[in-house]
Amino acid sequence: MKFPQNEMETILNGIRDFILIISPEREIEMVNDAFLKHMNCARRDVIGRKCYDVFQGLTRKSSNCHKKCPLEDVIRNKRHCQVELTRLGPNGKLNYTELTIFPIWEQKGKIKKFIEVSRDITKRKVNEKQNQDYLLKMVEERTQQLKESHERLLHQDKMSSLGKLASSVVHEINNPVAGVLNLVMLSKRILKEDQINQNELDLFLQYLDLMETETRRISRIVSNLLVFSRQSKIEVIKFDINELLDQTLILNSNLLKINHVRVIEDLEHNLPLVRGSEDQIKQVCMNLISNAIESMSGKEKKRLTIKTFSKNKEKAIGLEICDTGMGIPKETIPKIFDPFFTTKKKGKGVGLGLSVVYGIIKEHGGNVYVDSVQGKGTRFAITLYRKLDHGNGEQVLLDARP
Repeated sequence: MKFPQNEMETILNGIRDFILIISPEREIEMVNDAFLKHMNCARRDVIGRKCYDVFQGLTRKSSNCHKKCPLEDVIRNKRHCQVELTRLGPNGKLNYTELTIFPIWEQKGKIKKFIEVSRDITKRKVNEKQNQDYLLKMVEERTQQLKESHERLLHQDKMSSLGKLASSVVHEINNPVAGVLNLVMLSKRILKEDQINQNELDLFLQYLDLMETETRRISRIVSNLLVFSRQSKIEVIKFDINELLDQTLILNSNLLKINHVRVIEDLEHNLPLVRGSEDQIKQVCMNLISNAIESMSGKEKKRLTIKTFSKNKEKAIGLEICDTGMGIPKETIPKIFDPFFTTKKKGKGVGLGLSVVYGIIKEHGGNVYVDSVQGKGTRFAITLYRKLDHGNGEQVLLDARP
């Protein structure tokens, strides 16, 4: 059914979407009032002109449809197409347009006309952008809150570990302090004598050497405690895992001595340096060693074995901490890394240690495993290997020594 020209115009003008009827030569044959009103132009400025010239003339700039004409897609694919375009309006502001082009075919298979139907979706796109920005801001705020909570959790766990060391460190410091005090009193007695012979002078110098040694020992213990207890920012550096273990064992030396635990070290030399947070990996070692000491409290044979080794095929290093303690029941093993899960008596722990260990190792791109036989002991195995950095692609966690 063929509509008279004036009836066709009436139908098109009753539609709110912007409608153009375009010839195969890209000339505009018909346009509705909605388009003219939106573009703020008269019908005589549009009819008979090339579509791309109309947009360029009205906006004084070409739209991106001039770079990739949607009509070409219709001809190539022999079906209608829908695209989103950006066009500058007469006011110079960027408008988003959803454009659909329908081909009208002749009987011989040639395109007779194109019907272009478009609508201004600028408001919708602006709302989407605002919603996206709002959601992004919410995600960033939530991420920051989670990061702060994670840091507080790490510090809380660190303070718990520090509390366990407190009583043993008191003895560790009291012993050299008492020794220094006795040496000071002996030195003062020597100085009170009228004449000091060479033997007494040599003894005096020996006392000074001993006081220096014991004072340095106290300083080292206090420094290690201060370094471990501070709430520091996460700093990624290269460090030697063997040196870190030595520092951790020094920190726990008196706790190990009081509990009569024999330490067996099997450390591979010249391991690749680890890139990560030295402070956090030290916290992992502190937790595992502390748990191992506690698990052996009721045992006769108390052996703590610490082993490091390279995994060349995986480009990784391994760390194992084994004890001869009470072990973990088989049904409990799947839960041990859950936050606040603990088998300790009330007041002995809140169940944060192993969950923190798991979180730190995963954050470093590693894995942690546990094997345990009830009544015989437990082995924690940690692997540190290549890590994917979402910002810069693949980042090697291990660095060869120079």
